Amino acid sequence: MTAKKSFAKDFEELEHITQWFDSQDQLDLDLGLKQFERGLELASQLKKKLSEVENKVEEIKQKFSSAT
Repeated sequence: MTAKKSFAKDFEELEHITQWFDSQDQLDLDLGLKQFERGLELASQLKKKLSEVENKVEEIKQKFSSAT
């Protein structure tokens, strides 16, 4: 992937995969495995991004709490 996708787009794709699994009456094993793998990749990327944002928020809070 050459360009970074936004958090919202990744989350939307993960939701789509979840809905796909919920809508399957008979699951194609190979396709299901590919969807599952992609879902885990997305979940990992989203978790990493959330962690980065949480760390940045803590830095900002500490910066302003020590300034007072």
